[in-house]
Amino acid sequence: APHDYKKGEEVEVYVNSLTPLMGSQQLKSLIPYDYYYKPFHFCSPKEPQSQPESLGSILFGDRIFDSVYKLRMLQNNATCQYLCSETVPGEDAAFINARIKENYAINWLIDGLPAASRKLDVKAKTLFNSIGFELGDSMASFSNPPLHNHYDIEIQYHKQEGQDKYRVVGVIVIPSSNKYDSEDDAKTCGPTSERLVLKEDSDNTVHYTYKVIWTPSNIAWATRWDNYLHTFDPRIHWFSLVNSIVIVLFLTGMVAMILLRALHKDISRYNQLEAQEDVQEDFGWKLVHGDIFRAPANIMLLSVLLGNGSQLFCMTTVTLLFAVLGFLSPSNRGSLATVMLIFYMLFAFVAGYISARIYKMFGGDAWKKNVFLTAFLFPT
Repeated sequence: APHDYKKGEEVEVYVNSLTPLMGSQQLKSLIPYDYYYKPFHFCSPKEPQSQPESLGSILFGDRIFDSVYKLRMLQNNATCQYLCSETVPGEDAAFINARIKENYAINWLIDGLPAASRKLDVKAKTLFNSIGFELGDSMASFSNPPLHNHYDIEIQYHKQEGQDKYRVVGVIVIPSSNKYDSEDDAKTCGPTSERLVLKEDSDNTVHYTYKVIWTPSNIAWATRWDNYLHTFDPRIHWFSLVNSIVIVLFLTGMVAMILLRALHKDISRYNQLEAQEDVQEDFGWKLVHGDIFRAPANIMLLSVLLGNGSQLFCMTTVTLLFAVLGFLSPSNRGSLATVMLIFYMLFAFVAGYISARIYKMFGGDAWKKNVFLTAFLFPT
């Protein structure tokens, strides 16, 4: 449900795990780091409070905490806000520089929306919101990449008609790197001639600052996720689609003709032999009749795989049905993974029934082993 903010009401900022930036040309790492992991030396509350998360959110690596950022609706517009000063030892500086080179991104949550960086779709010539923003400038031509220590936070809001209430419909963060000489210099938030590059052989002083820019928007709250759920090249490639269909139909017809000719030839020979009294050995398609009812080599594995496959099929079908009906909103973090796990667990009876039915049909007698393997083989 939407949250209606009054002017001056606090807009809470939550921080999430740092992850490699999705959509980068080369994914160099897969490990998420907690935002308050000590080597990063981000500004933090005295006792960070973790936020409740769903099972799917936890499994996908989310670790959400409160933050020291203070935002109030439509207040302190574009004014400099000094956050804190941190001393980064050389060893931790080497760690941060390595994460910047691996294209790590900072992830925030504001009113359920992820903080994003604005990107350009080169083909469609349109802007879209890419979740997360860079920890540092990995493309800069320095021996060590600059660290972003200033954030311009653009909050896009939509005003309710006839009411003094506002809804958050977009969050864009533009990070930058500024080497402040002192705390007084940092409190101006002015761009500096030098960028902040952490030295790995000595201690570094980092001043963190930010600005909040409130921007009115015509985007309705119901469609605020459209800019995040961007599809690259959404055009339907009709030529490739028709070409594939024609090839499939051609191959299907060719195989059908070969099978019909072989079957017609065998039937003709069978009819000729019926008039003869001599008993002839089976040949052609009649050789198959002895194999149809022969049990496969590994009945146990076949039945277990069929049972688990049926379970996955049911889980996928019902999950897609719920997604199509709109129950799995992206604003509800981890809902997709949570629903998948719940349905996988609920449809366990399908796996048990199918596996036992197939195993018994082929005359299997080790039913205890069948039950055990059905429950544990695929999940393991």
